[in-house]
Amino acid sequence: MNFIKGILFKEAIEKFSERSAVGSRMRTAAWSKMPVAIRERSLFSAGVEKVRFMQRMRGYLGDYMAKAIDPEHGGLRAQGRAEFVAEFRELAIREGLGKKGDIREGDLTDLRSLARLQLIFDTQVEAANEFGWWKQGQDEDVLDVFPAQRFVRVRPVSAPRDYHAAHEGEVRRKDDLQFWLSMNPDFGVPWGPWGFNSGMGVEDVDRIEAEQLGVITPEEKVLPVERELNDHMKASMEGVDKDLRARIERELGDAVSVDGDDIVLTASRRKNAN
Repeated sequence: MNFIKGILFKEAIEKFSERSAVGSRMRTAAWSKMPVAIRERSLFSAGVEKVRFMQRMRGYLGDYMAKAIDPEHGGLRAQGRAEFVAEFRELAIREGLGKKGDIREGDLTDLRSLARLQLIFDTQVEAANEFGWWKQGQDEDVLDVFPAQRFVRVRPVSAPRDYHAAHEGEVRRKDDLQFWLSMNPDFGVPWGPWGFNSGMGVEDVDRIEAEQLGVITPEEKVLPVERELNDHMKASMEGVDKDLRARIERELGDAVSVDGDDIVLTASRRKNAN
């Protein structure tokens, strides 16, 4: 029987491949204080210190996105979320990670739980894919036809964020970088996911509708914001105060090199860890 390999999402795969596996005891609140550029280049999970565990996780997620084939059996090396949860729960238990005692499946603070592992899988895959769609949408020809996007709810959540609810259904130009960044303070980027379990997404708005809504005039042209975003990312690395710089060095160790205002990720980008 012949199997046709699925179409690969090149931009998403390339984005994920830039992430280095990082182990750190830092919790979510501490990670949120790290420069955006470091967070965007790191694969981490709050409180997980073992780099090897994160390397295994990186390898699985990379194989899943790349639809990597197992050369021995001919099937996919990474089947998806259910297999991810089972494999990394077993590994977390074996490595003594997560809480002690019985597993409460809804406990997001326990690395062994269904909720935590599903959140890791969903967030990483969604982040790579959403970047890919954003990257494709930055093409000037695409921007000419679809210069704006609508901020929409794609799934219900128990506690919507107030700032999301205030702008739900709103149409904004794609070059309104500050607005899109303001919708994503959790991750500090202008694409989804728009926060952990936010339930938000975007949909393209064509030029005709954008003009009718007064978002853009017929004479205006929306340009890519990648350079502006790169400047924003660079700014997040500059002027880091000495206390935070010391914490970065202490917590991330060999994963980073700090020299004045320059903070560079140096961790290995191995695709797989044995």
